[in-house]
Amino acid sequence: METSPQPEPQLQTRRRKFECSLLPHGGYSLIPATLSTMAWIASLAQDGCDYARLTGPIVAELTNSNLQFPYLEVGFNAFRAPLPIGGNEWAVDYTSKCLDYDPDVVSMDGYWNAAKIFQFLSLVFGGGGSLFLWFSSCFLFSPATWRWAGYEVVAAFLFQSLAFLWFRTGMCRGDGNSCALFFGSKTDIVAAVFWLISALAIFLKYPAPQPKEGDTRSGLPAPEVEVASVDATDTASEDVVEVERPAESLDLPVEGDADAQMPPPIHDPADKTSGKKETEGEIV
Repeated sequence: METSPQPEPQLQTRRRKFECSLLPHGGYSLIPATLSTMAWIASLAQDGCDYARLTGPIVAELTNSNLQFPYLEVGFNAFRAPLPIGGNEWAVDYTSKCLDYDPDVVSMDGYWNAAKIFQFLSLVFGGGGSLFLWFSSCFLFSPATWRWAGYEVVAAFLFQSLAFLWFRTGMCRGDGNSCALFFGSKTDIVAAVFWLISALAIFLKYPAPQPKEGDTRSGLPAPEVEVASVDATDTASEDVVEVERPAESLDLPVEGDADAQMPPPIHDPADKTSGKKETEGEIV
């Protein structure tokens, strides 16, 4: 019995792995995706001028005001000054606009520019890796693809960590000046920790695809179809089908052949109509 050829498992997997199904790798794939997303959100939580708290003589130079500001909240591109609320207490109005740096007072050196680049790259790799990991909740990932997602998350962690080189800038290490961790840098620490944990979760375990009963879109290779071969000598359990052989062709008798037999008449002797027609034909 002939059967239609089955597609090769590798080709069948290639066709099916782009079909979406719910959690083909199980719930484990949600762990690194969620951690990476939380890290990316944490890195975006800052508003651009709350990365660190600056103190020192440079505060008066930046504000150029009669007020003696005790500190400034500074970021990569701008800063914000607090407002007096009575006595020696100061508070920051976070609805106020950030102020640009005066290039005559602050010089953006190599550490500053490098930190800005690293900060940008961490957002790119972190956001891209987070989005890519969410596809594992719908599509099949091979072990190599799963590792590539981990490489993106590791790159985000490294670039986020290198962004802290900003604390080596001349503004923070000048005479009497210092920069302390503030909201933006603390959220970046949280982001770096989440990215590190997410990368460890990726490299420590690959969640194998989990086939589901009745799910033909699991992306796994189709099971091999075994075709039973029938032995010619083993017909006890098989139904024997008798095939009617065609009647042997009758040969015309040859003169001198002792076994020669005359062929049967073409017409049926019982058919009186045909015999009558022959008789009438002979008479005519």
